Amino acid sequence: MDIFLTIISGVIVYVAGQLILKLVIEPVHEMKKTIGKISHSLIENGQVIANPGFLGKEGEKETSRHLRALSSQLQASLYLVPKYDCSSILFGLPPRAKILSASTDLIALSHSVYETTEVNIYERNAKKKERICDSLGIFMSEDERWPKDLQ
Repeated sequence: MDIFLTIISGVIVYVAGQLILKLVIEPVHEMKKTIGKISHSLIENGQVIANPGFLGKEGEKETSRHLRALSSQLQASLYLVPKYDCSSILFGLPPRAKILSASTDLIALSHSVYETTEVNIYERNAKKKERICDSLGIFMSEDERWPKDLQ
């Protein structure tokens, strides 16, 4: 009888561990991975974000689609994490409002990578990038922030 109880308790512990892993840990990991992808993308596409029209029409379209996809992925990963408000505190994730704000800014940024005659587009894009980084807890040095000292 003791062997049977040992086996059953081992199975229960294994199943509980797998449930926690699949339902909590993996979605949190996916959220952090998405934030990492956004950070990578903001650096990789920095030339297009700072200088709309730099890569031409095809490059603009690709960058725009990529930023929009990241926004969608960010929101999707938000809804995968169970009890997000509690989980965010426990796992050090940004608050829900900041995730949604970053997602909105990513979509706005995806619209502003196209060539335009607007004079201050680079300033607006720099501010959007800054808001995204601040919302998601992505580090930005003071040199990267707007307004820059032009001395």
